[in-house]
Amino acid sequence: MEHIQKMHNEIEEWLKEIVPFIKSAISKEVTIETKRNRKDLVTNIDKQVQDFFIRKISDSYPTHTIIGEESQERTISDDRKHVWIIDPIDGTANFVKQQDHFCILIAYYENDIGKLGYIYDVMNEDLYYAIENKGAFLNGQRMSSPEEISLQEGLVSADIRDWVGKECLKRLAEESFDIRYFGCGGIDSIHVMTGKFAAFATSKAGPWDLAAQLVFAKELGLKVSRFNGSPLHYLDHGDWILCNKGAFDDLLTILKVC
Repeated sequence: MEHIQKMHNEIEEWLKEIVPFIKSAISKEVTIETKRNRKDLVTNIDKQVQDFFIRKISDSYPTHTIIGEESQERTISDDRKHVWIIDPIDGTANFVKQQDHFCILIAYYENDIGKLGYIYDVMNEDLYYAIENKGAFLNGQRMSSPEEISLQEGLVSADIRDWVGKECLKRLAEESFDIRYFGCGGIDSIHVMTGKFAAFATSKAGPWDLAAQLVFAKELGLKVSRFNGSPLHYLDHGDWILCNKGAFDDLLTILKVC
């Protein structure tokens, strides 16, 4: 574990270095481009932050594999001894439109085992991190596993853009306490991790959207899966759930038909 602690210390230093740059960029002109559609945004800041982390990781660990959301090459070989996964700004639309509710996501895996996960809430300057078998932490203070919440009593964060007109959305609205959505999977996940939400569910995700959260889920006793209940792999694309144990079975019953 000595090398894991070394990595953790480095990541904390990298975050301290890059976060002031991100916050200062809010008051400057940002170059905005679209990816899949007009609502799927990427900025020059996303790309510069990702380049920063790739440079730092490559300098310290030149043989490691790095997957970034804004990279042209997103595939990975069968050699997965050391894999880093980065979302430089999760919630880019929020960064552009609100200057709030966006975060940095970083995960490190060895031989497909999640060792480190990070969610940095930029505007609140809150660093959430999880270390395999050591626990999850907020600004250095150990986090407790959230108390069990039933679906009936819990708020559910759901990216429902692909669910409009479907029975699953109607049932979710009826059977949960209510529905919320921040538009940033990392921020939504924090609310599940801290017990403010019962669950977060989305139909569209990539490894950069979920790899860090899987490390937290293990340390905090949260449930993760695909909508059909099958296990979730950190390199998966598509639908996934992060859920409080008390709401998991009822939520799956709804989402299996979504």
